[in-house]
Amino acid sequence: MKQNISNLYHNAEGIVILAGAGMGVDSGLPDFRGKTGLWTSAKENFLMYSTARAFDDDPVVAWNFYIDRIISYSSTAPHQGFIDLLNLLKRTHKPYFVVTSNVDGHFQKVGYNPAFVHEIHGDLRHTQCNRPCNRTIYTMPQFTRRVTSIDEIPKCPTCNSILKPHVMMFSDPKFIFTNVDRGMHNYDVWSANKLNIVGIEIGAGTTIPSIRYFGNERTTALIRINLYESEVSRSQDISINASAVDGIDQIITAV
Repeated sequence: MKQNISNLYHNAEGIVILAGAGMGVDSGLPDFRGKTGLWTSAKENFLMYSTARAFDDDPVVAWNFYIDRIISYSSTAPHQGFIDLLNLLKRTHKPYFVVTSNVDGHFQKVGYNPAFVHEIHGDLRHTQCNRPCNRTIYTMPQFTRRVTSIDEIPKCPTCNSILKPHVMMFSDPKFIFTNVDRGMHNYDVWSANKLNIVGIEIGAGTTIPSIRYFGNERTTALIRINLYESEVSRSQDISINASAVDGIDQIITAV
């Protein structure tokens, strides 16, 4: 398998890193389907408060659900695998692009070029109007604790409605695609002159399969790192049944 990984990597004209929730597990963040994952241990709450309607029905509780995540993400250091993979890409002079469903900003935090990071579900560094009255994306305020009343919730400077996190939620017709569309445009420009794009997919499951769809449709071959669902369906793809750190280490060793 090492030789196959090495051949795929070195022959690639570009590497697209495809990261799902499992990418953050080694940093101490929950995934979706693991034993302590959001989907496994707190599915009811996740479905209740990770919806656009929650910000209409009970904005304080909905905001606190996300403030807990904001505080957790900001206080968590990305694991060594983020850094090791970036160093590999730089050392081998491989053009790269990151496509992720994660909203934690950890790729940018360790030095990946923000222009080459496409966050397909939005991010927790920005907010948007809950109505929405416009397509403007605002900087997320700094939170060190939960809010206790609606007066503490940030308001839209245009219409004074509450703001909500710029994250694509379940049943979310209000999501503003400005940043997501920009990320997709940047990826299209990056990939336009590359015929052989190899994906390194890390921790992307099938519960919310957006990252898997992207990889299957837009790579010529794929190295899939997954602790629970590592099976591949294309003959040219490679499966690594491992956590993010261990899988990345196996790629670095092979290359």
